[in-house]
Amino acid sequence: MPVLPPLCVSAEDCFRSALAVNDRTGPPAQREQATTLKLDQLRSVMDLFPSTPWAQRARVVLGVLLIEREPAEATRLLRAAQPELPVIDDYVRLWIAESLLKQNEPIQAAELLETIPKIVPDSNLIAKAAYRTGEAWYSANVCFRSIDWLERAVALADKDQAAPIALSHQADCHLRENRLPEARTALKQLWVRYPQSPEAREAKTRLEGGLGGESWLPSAEEYLIRAQAFLGLSMQAEAVEELRRFLSLAPAHPRRHEARLKLGVAYVRLKQYDQARETFRCLVADRVQESAEATVWLARVYLRQSLGDKLIELARSAAQGPLAGDQRAMVHLFAGVWLEDQGKFDEAISMFRQVAKLGDSASQRAEGLWRAGWAQYRTARYKDAAETFRAVVELHVNGFEPQAMYWAARAEEHGKSANVGEQYARLCQRHAYSYYCQLAARRTSIPATQPTVVSLERPAGEEIERLPESRRPEIEKHAVYQRGIELKILGFAQDAARELGALTEQYSRDQDVLLAFSTMLSEVGAYHPALRVAKVHFREKLERSGLPTAAALWTVAYPTGLVPTIAAQGVTGVDPYLAAAIIREESQYDEKAVSVVGAVGLMQLMPVTANAVAQRYGFPTVGREDLFDQETNIRLGVRYLGQLIEQYGGNLAHAVAAYNAGPIAVNNWIAVHRGRDQDEFVELIPYQETRLYVKRVLRSYGEYRRLHGTS
Repeated sequence: MPVLPPLCVSAEDCFRSALAVNDRTGPPAQREQATTLKLDQLRSVMDLFPSTPWAQRARVVLGVLLIEREPAEATRLLRAAQPELPVIDDYVRLWIAESLLKQNEPIQAAELLETIPKIVPDSNLIAKAAYRTGEAWYSANVCFRSIDWLERAVALADKDQAAPIALSHQADCHLRENRLPEARTALKQLWVRYPQSPEAREAKTRLEGGLGGESWLPSAEEYLIRAQAFLGLSMQAEAVEELRRFLSLAPAHPRRHEARLKLGVAYVRLKQYDQARETFRCLVADRVQESAEATVWLARVYLRQSLGDKLIELARSAAQGPLAGDQRAMVHLFAGVWLEDQGKFDEAISMFRQVAKLGDSASQRAEGLWRAGWAQYRTARYKDAAETFRAVVELHVNGFEPQAMYWAARAEEHGKSANVGEQYARLCQRHAYSYYCQLAARRTSIPATQPTVVSLERPAGEEIERLPESRRPEIEKHAVYQRGIELKILGFAQDAARELGALTEQYSRDQDVLLAFSTMLSEVGAYHPALRVAKVHFREKLERSGLPTAAALWTVAYPTGLVPTIAAQGVTGVDPYLAAAIIREESQYDEKAVSVVGAVGLMQLMPVTANAVAQRYGFPTVGREDLFDQETNIRLGVRYLGQLIEQYGGNLAHAVAAYNAGPIAVNNWIAVHRGRDQDEFVELIPYQETRLYVKRVLRSYGEYRRLHGTS
């Protein structure tokens, strides 16, 4: 008997109901049961509605699901559906090839894969198909064709996770044909360019074993390239080792100063400030091209280590040195921060005014004035502070304008000014969706910004309707668009995102089209590229009031697709929208994100922190790679956030700051600034990264609550 879901009356309803069966989460037995149900329901669509397009779509989805389980049946189903779905012919060919590989038919698979760039020359699968073609010929032991395709694949997409295996297999093929120099070249490339991969460790062992009777010692240049690869992966400790090897082997190399600068920065990321200080100090003394940048980094390290006398001396020498204006301004800024920390407010104000004079950029000048005004505010010189803040506003630097408007009004509050409410209202008229408008709304009777109605779901088949009328005919004919929509209907979210993401680049100047595509990306779970489009192309609409803003844009800018996963953790005291705000600001919903200090995944967890949380809650130990898994990252990240909220008695500013900078630092700041209002505490956070982070997270949290009616 056909197995159909309840209330399933049409082919489309039955197909979509089958796709909705969740076979990706839960215990293994539950997932297996769900997969069986999905397979049965897809077969029912084929049996009961055989002449409809939905039966062909069910055949494709069923075929893909069976590639691992029943590859021969998968091949039959996919070949039967192929003529009916020419719009995704490249994908169907790829899936058939995968099923053939599972049946140990690599030659058939390779020959089919080779047709993809010929049949679909604009395919977005060309690089992936090249990798799979090379692997298929490798499995068939046809090395000359394997090498050709694998070399082509690496050239097309050298960041692909299959690249290390491709180089390893190239080396194997060269060895099979006794081409030892070519094998060594492939292994060296693998070891140098992909140092984090297991294949790189294997390559090193083979090279050290005297491949072909030839001894091997890495060159200085190879160590430098490896270091750069590690830095690109935010693997700072490994990069330090390679940079030190490079400098030891080639102390007179033309790129030695560049390497020393990179080494110093890596030391800073690792919080090894003594080593960083010495590295930058020597670079500054050498008076080379990198000395100017090293001077700014040295000032940063002096500030972090509270070496104020050295910092002031550096600021004096920087005023006469070959630094650019913004670099000079940065050194003076760090010196001013140290003076302010010591309570030397007049000297700090003088130093900050120097920043405003020295800075080349408007943002640098605005920061200098802002810092001077803040020091005046801290010392109860409220009239002077208000005047300085108004001078910042007049510069119209977006990053500082709402901040200066808010604190000018706060300063006026202390002076009992009668028009403070008007100032807060003006702030919210200009920057309605800012952190500072949220603060202003709590201090006065400003009417709350009316929530934008956000629809979390759209009826099926509305993709065409949301396209702008003027561009619809052109876009409907676009093969990439047609592929993206078909893959979206089939439920292949990652593949649909690949196609629609390619279109956002092509239509980057048409906001209406971009909004349509970013909405579709968000709907298939590609939150990161969708959010990136929103932040790059719609920033003004998302931050300022008075601009026409479609409800769909808010859905894209504040994704909620992970809220059910967050809520399912059941962590007391954690509002799922707060965790969503942290994901939005930590990783921008990029589950593969890695920070410069090595924090990983959606909620940017350090592996050490993640394992401490796992141990506390009885979860298995996790490695760095495990944290790229969405559910693992959320499970541990939400619990860590819950710990911090409990630790700080529900004070979200303290908890969010600790999530970024660690509880030890936050405890120190609380002790120093005890009794301060929360808005003042946030401004007094000494780490700029943490200070800005707290504001962004609290702002996003406020927006999530506004949009979803929980403010």
